Amino acid sequence: MQNVSPEYIQFVNAWHQIMVIAAIVSLVVSVIIFIIYKVKLGAIKSYKGKYDFILRNQIKNYQYFYFAIAAAIFFYGNTVGDITVTKSLVYIFVRLFISLCVAVLFGYVIYLILKFYYPAKMEKQLNRLRYTPRISKAGNEMKLLSEEEEDVHLDEGMQAEENVFSVDYDVWVDEETGEVLIEKYSGYLQALECGSCGFRTLTLQSEEIVKPATEEEEGELIKHYKCTYCKAERHTKYPIARVLKSLNEYKLPEDYVLKGQRKVKSIMIEIISTKGDKKEYFFQNTKQASEFLEQFDFDKEPEIPA
Repeated sequence: MQNVSPEYIQFVNAWHQIMVIAAIVSLVVSVIIFIIYKVKLGAIKSYKGKYDFILRNQIKNYQYFYFAIAAAIFFYGNTVGDITVTKSLVYIFVRLFISLCVAVLFGYVIYLILKFYYPAKMEKQLNRLRYTPRISKAGNEMKLLSEEEEDVHLDEGMQAEENVFSVDYDVWVDEETGEVLIEKYSGYLQALECGSCGFRTLTLQSEEIVKPATEEEEGELIKHYKCTYCKAERHTKYPIARVLKSLNEYKLPEDYVLKGQRKVKSIMIEIISTKGDKKEYFFQNTKQASEFLEQFDFDKEPEIPA
C-alpha cells in the first residue's frame, strides 16, 4: 500500500465534509423547487389558470427537481469508500468519475421520461382540468357547448382560428342566467402518437392552406407532422369549413345527440384495401366520420362531409 501523508488524510476528510454538505444542499434545493411549484399551482383558483400554469411549467419544474436530485447523487457518491480513497489519490478520480456517470445516467433517464413518456400522462391531468364543469357567477353549473353549438358565440376571427385547428375555443354557458364563458386553447397542445415508433412525439411542424374556403365550398388544409424521436413525417389533409355568410346561417343539426362529442379532438379513419393500398382521413367529430363512411368508395374519392 502506498504511504500517504497526514495532509492527504486531512484533505480526504475535508472533501468528505464538503460533499456531504453539498448533497444535503442539493436535496434541500430539490424540495424547495417542488414546494414552490405546488404552492404556486395551489394559489391559482380557476381551472383554466391551473391548466395554463401546468402546461407552461410542470415539466420544466420537474426537470429542475430531478436534476437537483442527480446533483445530490453525485455529491453523495463522492463520500463513499473513504477508506479506499485514503490509499491513493488515484481513487479520488475513480470515485469522482463513477459518481459523475451515475448522476448523468440518472438525469438522462429522467430527461427521456419527461420528454417522451410523461406528456401523455400530463395530458390526462390537463383534460380533467379542461372539462371539469365551470361554475357561473350565480353559482350554477355551466354547460360545455358542442362544436356546432359554440359557433354562435364566436366571432368570425375565432371561427377562422378553429377552422384551421390553430386554436380551440371552449364555450361554457349558464342556461339559467345566460352567462357565457369562453376559454382559449392551442389547437394541438400535446404531441400525437407516432405511428412508426409508438411514442407520443409526433408534433405539428407547419400548416399549408392549399385551397381557401369560400361561401360556396370548403377549403383544404395540409398539416405537416414530424416525430421528434424517430424523425418520421406525416402529411394529413383537413377540410376547412365553408365561410358563413352570416351568423343566422348557423343551425344545430337535428340528429346531433352524441354524448361526450365535445371532448373528441379529432377522429382518424384508416382504410386498407385487399391490395394493400391505404388511405387516411381525419374528421373533427363522429358525425362527419359516419357521413363519410356512408358514401365511401375506395376507387372514387368521396367528398368529406362538412
